[in-house]
Amino acid sequence: NTDRLNELGNDFNINSRYHDYREFLDDCRCDLVTICTMPVFHSEMTIAALENGAHVLCEKPLAMNAQEGKEMVLAAKKAGKILAVGYNMRFTPNALLISDFIEKGKLGKPIKTRAWANASQIPWWGEHYRREISGGGALAATAVHFLDLALHFSGFPKPISVSASSTSLFPRKRGGTIPKGVSPNLYTSEDLISAHIRFDNGFWLDLEGSWIDNQPSVDGQPSWDYSLDSIGETGQVRFDPLSIRTEDNGEIIDVLSKDTLSDVSFPPSVAALILDVIQAVRDGRQPKVTGEEALAVQIIVDAIYESAKTFKEVRM
Repeated sequence: NTDRLNELGNDFNINSRYHDYREFLDDCRCDLVTICTMPVFHSEMTIAALENGAHVLCEKPLAMNAQEGKEMVLAAKKAGKILAVGYNMRFTPNALLISDFIEKGKLGKPIKTRAWANASQIPWWGEHYRREISGGGALAATAVHFLDLALHFSGFPKPISVSASSTSLFPRKRGGTIPKGVSPNLYTSEDLISAHIRFDNGFWLDLEGSWIDNQPSVDGQPSWDYSLDSIGETGQVRFDPLSIRTEDNGEIIDVLSKDTLSDVSFPPSVAALILDVIQAVRDGRQPKVTGEEALAVQIIVDAIYESAKTFKEVRM
């Protein structure tokens, strides 16, 4: 898009401007490339950047499907480069406090997690509603953040089965919100989805995603309700509002002090993720969100969509 290219080039006083990312990679020889396109381009752009000698930070979800994701992970290993993925919710203050609690063994063996990401509005700011470009809607574009967070908190156990249901209620719901110039026929993603996932260590996860939740708006803005609640053998945590509790001889104990703030601010968590990737490149270590972990998430995403499509449980 020449107009956007020149607009951004002028805004940031950048003279080197390209219509083809491959020409850019050949000329730039970057240390680190970040892929912020829609998922349909993640695999080809990531692999090209890796083959040109760059480390890569790729937006979530990892790819359109697990096969593409596997090729990205293998390309990073072959190149000896970092492949990091943008699951930034792990870097919110709430998630960091919960991670510290879990790493100290105070949650105990993970038993069950309920995770959800329910919105009152379709995210029209990107083409997330076009599955052939986004890889999916309420799950792949939104709730996938909390699938990753739930797996991160539970130590990425091995999934064994998935049972899911999904539907698309647009334009029966939210039809009046479609932006001018966008065809309703382009809407091919699910806007309501639920899944039950079992793991080989006895852990299970219930996941829900929605773009058509009838929540009241806040100051005229679309509302969001996203969180997770994890139960362990000895403790229990909630992402937002933040809660970390354990027990002593049957007495429930609040681990947090009363002045602890619940903070799930999105932009600072993105900045923290980027900083971690940059530092990982400098230190020669793996980032905190690896391509392998993102691939594990993608495998489950694929199974959820397959189960919802076939109306059958999918064995992993």
